[in-house]
Amino acid sequence: MKQIILTGSASGFGLKAAKTLALKGHTVYATMRNVNGANAGVAKELKEWAQVQKVNIEVVELDVTSTASVNSAVAEIAKKSNGRIDVLINNAGVTYYGLGEALSMEQTEQMFQVNTLGPERTMKAVLPYMHAQKEGLIINVTSVQSRNHIPSLSTYNGSKAAVDAASVGYHYELRSSGIDVAIIQPGAFQTTDMTSKGMIGKNEAVEAKYGADTLDFKRALLQYFVPTPESGDPQQVADAMLKLVEQPKGERPIWTIVGGGPMEEKFAAINQATKDIVDFNVSILPQIFPA
Repeated sequence: MKQIILTGSASGFGLKAAKTLALKGHTVYATMRNVNGANAGVAKELKEWAQVQKVNIEVVELDVTSTASVNSAVAEIAKKSNGRIDVLINNAGVTYYGLGEALSMEQTEQMFQVNTLGPERTMKAVLPYMHAQKEGLIINVTSVQSRNHIPSLSTYNGSKAAVDAASVGYHYELRSSGIDVAIIQPGAFQTTDMTSKGMIGKNEAVEAKYGADTLDFKRALLQYFVPTPESGDPQQVADAMLKLVEQPKGERPIWTIVGGGPMEEKFAAINQATKDIVDFNVSILPQIFPA
């Protein structure tokens, strides 16, 4: 059974994944911010649930926007796990539905801190342990929006596309070291709390300067994220995480799309084309410039 660090465990995909992985016998270090504050209730409930189910879940304070917090949490977890970290799942994220200009610069920086730099911090913190083991798995949860660059999600799209692209590079860099890097690209799961917990732009007055077509698209997008009986089950994302964790080393795909909707085949085609390009470059450059 594996020692798993999971970020963003207080709600949504993360909370479901913590329970799903633990029920399969893995030890889950369910990390979240404000364990003794805003998330104290969910932290208590998760600990009590684990006791009732007789599974191994430890709740750990971790803020992905703070290098000190990440390093402290990983060091604490390593002590509890006897220095072994088998899996890191970067799930923590923040959303924003609206015009990019309506976000303040501070809000834009915060989104990239959570969605893009957060995974970089946690990867750099766990990789020394994985190198010592000569094996490990990193799963980065991005989004189909890293492929679907629609308006009213511009800043969010950029933050997810950045971590998606970086993850591809890490996948190739680390594979010969025995460490797998995989990406999950979820589609829209309206029954999570992503919309209710999303950012609210501080400069929404700028909307008065925009055309009706842009504002109508924003309205329609927000309506699309209202839950309906047909909304996808976020458990699918937790199940995808479990599948990657339990797949043999070296056999995990770079991308797993979950709930991609009617454009899923096109997103998959973009992923395949990206892989073809990178595979070509990886194979040809050492031949052109031999050692």
